Amino acid sequence: MKIDETVKRLNAVSQSAGAYEYKNEKKILVTWSTFTVLIVPYKAKTMFDCHFVNPHIELPADVKAQISGIIGKFLRTPIKERFPEKKYCLRWIDDDAGKSFLGLYRKTTGHSDPFWFLFGEPNLDAIFTESELNQLKKDNPRLAPAIDAMKEPAEDKDDE
Repeated sequence: MKIDETVKRLNAVSQSAGAYEYKNEKKILVTWSTFTVLIVPYKAKTMFDCHFVNPHIELPADVKAQISGIIGKFLRTPIKERFPEKKYCLRWIDDDAGKSFLGLYRKTTGHSDPFWFLFGEPNLDAIFTESELNQLKKDNPRLAPAIDAMKEPAEDKDDE
């Protein structure tokens, strides 16, 4: 289970329960009624790697069971699979119109050319994961050097 999915599931347990991702400190904080009760490091392998805080706060049994199940699933996920895959844009030449990006028709069929250019900020069709770019380079080996040259990190542009 990825980190962001774990946080979403923990937030859905109860209105009093919550979870927050502290990216700088690489950990998830689990809260109950605004008090932190559990700290789960991103690279934790077992419950012994987690830190229980505020032991005097009593959680309802059903909430404990749900949180325990979610954290258990997170801990059973291999560490490399917990992190979201990095996303990239393929930035083309900037001109008077502004930034331009290379996009790919993903869901459209029947196009003679699957590539297109987008001006302005990239949308979902112009954002690629690392594995998608690797597959694109494998399918089009002559374009591989150009893809590497145009590759630019997409900084949370997919959340829009």
